Amino acid sequence: MRKGPFAATLVGVALLVSGLLTSAGASAQHRDRQRSLATDAGQTAAAFGAYFERARSLNLLLAQNPTLLEVAPGPWGLRRASRALADLESLYPGAIGESCLIDERGRELARVTHGIAAVASALSPYEGNNPFFAPTLALPARQVYQGKPYVSPDTHDWVISNSTWVPTAAGRRVIVHFEVSLASFLPSLAPGGRRHVAVVERGSGRILLQTGAPLPPASPAGSFRAASWAAGLHSMSGSSGPLDGVGAVAAFHVIPRAAGNANDLVVIDWTTEDRSGLLHLLGLVSVALGGILIAVAMAYFRRAQRMLQSAARMDHLTGLGNRKALDEALEDAVLAARVDGERIAVLMLDLDGFKQVNDALGHERGDAVLQEIGRRLGANVFEYDTAARVGGDEFAVVLRRLRAVDDVGAVARRLRDALVRPVALNGASHYVGASIGAATFPEHGQAGAEILRAADAAMYRAKRGRDGVLVYEPGTVAGVDALGKAADLLRAIENDEITLAFQPLYSLETGAVSGVEALARWERSDGVTVPPVEFIDLAEQTGLIRALTSATLRMALDEAAEWRRRGIAVPVSVNLSGGILGDPTLKHEILALLEGRGLQGDALVVEVTETAYIQDRKAAASLLRSLREVGIRVELDDFGSGHASFGVLRTLPLDGVKIDRELVADTSEGQAGLVSAIVAMAHRLSLTVVAEGIETPDMFEAVRRVGCDTGQGYHLALPMPAHQLHAVLSRATAPTTGS
Repeated sequence: MRKGPFAATLVGVALLVSGLLTSAGASAQHRDRQRSLATDAGQTAAAFGAYFERARSLNLLLAQNPTLLEVAPGPWGLRRASRALADLESLYPGAIGESCLIDERGRELARVTHGIAAVASALSPYEGNNPFFAPTLALPARQVYQGKPYVSPDTHDWVISNSTWVPTAAGRRVIVHFEVSLASFLPSLAPGGRRHVAVVERGSGRILLQTGAPLPPASPAGSFRAASWAAGLHSMSGSSGPLDGVGAVAAFHVIPRAAGNANDLVVIDWTTEDRSGLLHLLGLVSVALGGILIAVAMAYFRRAQRMLQSAARMDHLTGLGNRKALDEALEDAVLAARVDGERIAVLMLDLDGFKQVNDALGHERGDAVLQEIGRRLGANVFEYDTAARVGGDEFAVVLRRLRAVDDVGAVARRLRDALVRPVALNGASHYVGASIGAATFPEHGQAGAEILRAADAAMYRAKRGRDGVLVYEPGTVAGVDALGKAADLLRAIENDEITLAFQPLYSLETGAVSGVEALARWERSDGVTVPPVEFIDLAEQTGLIRALTSATLRMALDEAAEWRRRGIAVPVSVNLSGGILGDPTLKHEILALLEGRGLQGDALVVEVTETAYIQDRKAAASLLRSLREVGIRVELDDFGSGHASFGVLRTLPLDGVKIDRELVADTSEGQAGLVSAIVAMAHRLSLTVVAEGIETPDMFEAVRRVGCDTGQGYHLALPMPAHQLHAVLSRATAPTTGS
């Protein structure tokens, strides 16, 4: 054997390892430098955050000055207010350019610029057009609004404003405002050598501060100097990243901010002295040379590689192909069938009684049975077919060049007859049966995996039959169709194609809207509307119900937050599937959705049915109790539909029940007595009662007469889109006490 390929391999490996080590060292050096920059950027960002927080605290401290709270018109009040504002300069030396006092009508009451108080005649009669005025008054009490940088018309410097409002003795609000010079932030930047620091607005990419560069001159346009590499900062989340340029590396860190801070700033810390790129390039060259030598050597071993590949496709016990060979043969057969219309099929075979032989006579005899079955199988298929052992006592055959679907059953029965003949072991005959399932292309699947699944399903059904052979029935193709619909549903959820309709619930006593139920709707991209009962059942069967519920909760709570912003405090109801009530992450998801929208638990009602609940009683009970602890109402849906008993009302952690529409629809005297009993029992247990499915005036009067608290149905309101619901809520909602 020639030594050249081995020597080339050794040299190639040496170059490859050397290059990888060099490249890894350069990468480590680059990461260390980047980590150091990230640490510095984080410290600088923290210093800026502290600077903002100090300004916020000073604003609140200044706002508590009794002089400002009792400001009165006239020279005496002006002098006292100006003196209080001037004292701010001693707390923030060299940073305060201007401070002022403005009433809620926009009238300037006092102003101090660089320590000099303005006279009464110089005060502005209206400051309401300032960018800080409206946002400050919109904040809750004791909140500070910190505006974006601008050029002060009085100091002609770049400044950041700080404003809060306080109630005066006269019962009005007064804005306490002061401006911090942007130049006073410069000491927070600490560059060194070839390292640079800049503070940039993420949304616009404008540079606010930069080491080694002065602030831009104040101009009417008020624009900052921008760098081309900063244009993409609006999409960054604060993690470190590379900076364009040879030998350059940078780190980014978002400056923390509290509520009311309109600034969205990021610190950039970068250097141009990183030379790890050159070492990395040398390492790559070494790796490339080593790779070339190894590739040349590998050509010498290609024959051995082909032999190994052939062995990798063989089942060494039976001599047949293995699962890999089966998959490749099926893929080739499907491709040929698509090109020239060839008819193909897959047979899945499972031995009956093999386990008894294996257990009674031992694995050695069991292996002998498998070898004999493999020999018979190989002897009874054509050379263009592929027989394989796919594991244990399970075999498969890919049949090609079939004339018709009926040929599949005939071939399967012929093979079974050959396999079920007795097997001689130690002079004794042992019977081993076989069950065969068959599926064809394209009738039972368009891809190899689909055909295999269909054949496997037919094989398991054949095991329950009498003749042991079954061709996949066309009627069961609905299962394959369901998989396609499930894929469409998943795409609809991911692409936000699922929408919500909202149906109001009305108080039967006052007529006010007491709640809104969110109902999922799906209109496919081809314009076909899928009924809820169909796609919800599909989601339950395919495991997509968790994703569908998450999308419904998110959209429903988005609408609830919008109602609260409009002063309408009605809860939204969402159905929870029993299949997800045992999911421990569901509670955390619901709480996160509420918190992210500024909502409390009373903004949400969850509806469950008892049949769903008892799927995992212990886990579901724990989840429902934890939801009630944070103020979320829990209602039992479809009560009276035949799945729930009166005892359930005592054992489940509930706040209310919804009487099933079938009970509501029957207004006969006997049925009214049953509904009345349900209402009385629920009220005795301190549960509210909702009558759903009210479609006629007679139904409405019947449920109102027996004491139902709330009603829902087409007679009261149809399900409607969100924009239409807003008008209904504004008209029909009772006065609220807050959000």
